[in-house]
Amino acid sequence: MAVATLAITAVVLVTQTRADVTEAAWVDGEYAQASITAATIAPPVIDTCSLSPGFAGLNPVVTMKWGFPAGSNYTAPSNVEYFVASGGLLGSLTSAVLGTSLSTSGPVSGTYTTQFKSGILGGLLSGSYGVFVQTKDPSGWTSAPASATASMGFGGANPQCVITAV
Repeated sequence: MAVATLAITAVVLVTQTRADVTEAAWVDGEYAQASITAATIAPPVIDTCSLSPGFAGLNPVVTMKWGFPAGSNYTAPSNVEYFVASGGLLGSLTSAVLGTSLSTSGPVSGTYTTQFKSGILGGLLSGSYGVFVQTKDPSGWTSAPASATASMGFGGANPQCVITAV
């Protein structure tokens, strides 16, 4: 009989201890607001550009004088990237690194002198090549490239270098 009483008591306790239905809701009157801005990295400024075709146009050298925008703390080589492109087309950009075919000196009064030599201007003979320089910020962001297009006729005739407006 004690077992039956204990069983009935257990059933009554289990049926009476169920949770009641509630209408819970989360209400929070706080909100956040922020504004973000993107950094704009200014491109280098090309002051002059010239093309020396060498003997019969076989040893071309493009010399570019350029500087970082006034007021910036950028320096070469850590804050600059160089590119070349056959035909001057942006779609065919090739990265160029300092070495025997690319050199930069300066700054002298804020102006750097960069020479792109025949080793990286292989297709210039009787054609054109784009040379590009861009600012590389320590954050990893880069500017739009500043550019010039060097061209000459067969045998080095009519060498010219034209700076492209950014």
